Amino acid sequence: MTALKWHQVHAWRLSQHGLSLRLNSQEHAKLPTPRYLGIDEFARRKGHRYDTILCDLVGHHVLEVSAGRKQADVTRVLERLTDCEAVEAVSMDMSRTYREAVQLCLPRARIVADHFHVIQHVGKAVKKVMSRWAKQAQGQHALDGQFHLFLRNQQDLTAEEEQTRATLAQAFPEIAVAWQLKEALRTWYATATAATAASELDAWVATVKRDGPAELRKALSAFRDWRREILAFFDFLPMRLSNGFVEGKNNRTKAIMRQGYGYRNRHNLRLRILMEGVA
Repeated sequence: MTALKWHQVHAWRLSQHGLSLRLNSQEHAKLPTPRYLGIDEFARRKGHRYDTILCDLVGHHVLEVSAGRKQADVTRVLERLTDCEAVEAVSMDMSRTYREAVQLCLPRARIVADHFHVIQHVGKAVKKVMSRWAKQAQGQHALDGQFHLFLRNQQDLTAEEEQTRATLAQAFPEIAVAWQLKEALRTWYATATAATAASELDAWVATVKRDGPAELRKALSAFRDWRREILAFFDFLPMRLSNGFVEGKNNRTKAIMRQGYGYRNRHNLRLRILMEGVA
């Protein structure tokens, strides 16, 4: 008996789920319209080739993997949705390209800045503060290998790590302030409501302006440019709309590309991503 090849097995599986036609299309077929849409990018070749991934955040599946990440590329794939006015919200990182494409194609959709990316944005500023101190004589030895103590979530630290972090905070007050402001933003996301979010965010921004290191004050530009989209997160509670599912798919895609097996070819890679989760 002749053994079936990989592509033959998967072709059969897809046909059983009625997906064969869509997966083998030339990326022009109409796409089902989700209530909540997640959009992100991943690099097929970092710095050179990027694809855009669309996900249904309610059904938890990938809608499409489209070539490119420029506004024209994103607009083209969004226009394939069967009912552009039916999308209620789109979760994304703070990408102006994606925001402009969504505003153009999905007129009724609320844009929600992914809260993980917002916190990550502030975390990068904290890291810059630490890097500055690590270059100075006082910090060269003390901070070596200790960045994670201020960049990870506090509850994820062991008792020993928390003690080390507290000791370093006493030695480097500016780093301590940066960390406290980052943690305060996380607390805001965890506890604010639609009624209190705006005033509490304004208070946090004012504190950063008054007490924050230069790196965190510079990071506030994103909160000016994306204020409405950041606050939109609280209008969809208790769902906590985010790109967590999309990020998970992107991590899986990176694993697929590392494994190889022919998926370096863009067409094969797209099929493989779309097939993830097929029983």
